[in-house]
Amino acid sequence: MPRKIISRSIKKKGWKSIQSKAKQNRRTKLALFVLTLVAGILIVSWVIQFTERLFNPLGIENQHRNYVWTGEFNINLLIKTSSIALFTYNPKEEKITIIKIPDELFLDVPFGFGKWQLRAVYELGQTQKEIGGGSLLKDTLTSFFAVPIDGFLDFSSLQTVSLSGSSGQDKSQGVPSKSAFEIVEILKENPFSGLNLLSFLKTDLTTLELLRLKISLSNVRFDKVKELDLNDLGVLERKNLSDNTQVLITDPIKLDSILSDLVDPVIVSEHKTIAVFNATDKIQMAGKWARLITNLGGNVIITNNAKEKLEKTKVLGEESLTLKRIRQVFGDLDCQNNPKCDTISSSEGATSSRAQINLFIGEDYLNK
Repeated sequence: MPRKIISRSIKKKGWKSIQSKAKQNRRTKLALFVLTLVAGILIVSWVIQFTERLFNPLGIENQHRNYVWTGEFNINLLIKTSSIALFTYNPKEEKITIIKIPDELFLDVPFGFGKWQLRAVYELGQTQKEIGGGSLLKDTLTSFFAVPIDGFLDFSSLQTVSLSGSSGQDKSQGVPSKSAFEIVEILKENPFSGLNLLSFLKTDLTTLELLRLKISLSNVRFDKVKELDLNDLGVLERKNLSDNTQVLITDPIKLDSILSDLVDPVIVSEHKTIAVFNATDKIQMAGKWARLITNLGGNVIITNNAKEKLEKTKVLGEESLTLKRIRQVFGDLDCQNNPKCDTISSSEGATSSRAQINLFIGEDYLNK
């Protein structure tokens, strides 16, 4: 074969080889691009899911709260095991108070349900999908203690474990339920203790709040944990109902006298003067919620009726941590960082006040 033809053949094969390598490189780059894109989408999806878990309640649907606990104020929680206890963590003084609540306590349940024993309130709330057991418990005991309850931790599923029998059938075996005090002690032990409890937990706290609380509790000294039992504090009386059911009742004044451990030192230290106005047709609303603010540590100097009615509760006044906390408690976060909310027009129920903070209880609180 002539040398020129061989040379052309070699050149042609070399050109094809170059073209083939170029195509292969383009395919490799395209594959890497697609792989990187898919990996990026998966990572973004994972980050979104992780973020949602951080800021959504753990194990509870449709139980969203209007604020997140950041450690600025006390946090008051209900711990539900075989019984119910009120738990308060004071981050400023790094102390814990646990109050055991007897099941026989006879309570006014909000939303027009009337009076029920505490043992029945959770299940009553569970029958109302728009309310839920945890929310009804919180509202009921917020009214009873006149202390804002920020959330609940339901460990009641710890009472029963499922065991597999030799026949292959599941058997349920009761195990001793841990008390609220024992659960808090487990959470306090070290940063990683108690993580196995999360599989049994239902709560309206976010994962971020739980992590913050877990880390904070591990710093509390053993001598800064106080456990109280309402049965032992001399504030309860036994009463027989018409059907001879024995229940426990209390005088609010007696109850308030033993709640000094629940005041928030941040609110006390600011000592802001507060006025509470009833902007509804229902009587005694101002006094009822003034009691809560006082137990919180607030300095209530005025309780009165507003000039006109309001559909929605409003909190106005000097910017402060006290104002922020009262807005959290009463759900008035629309005015947070909104200068237009510094005043309230006469048509909305304005009342002259010398207080630094003014709370107007609206009709959204009629059933609470």
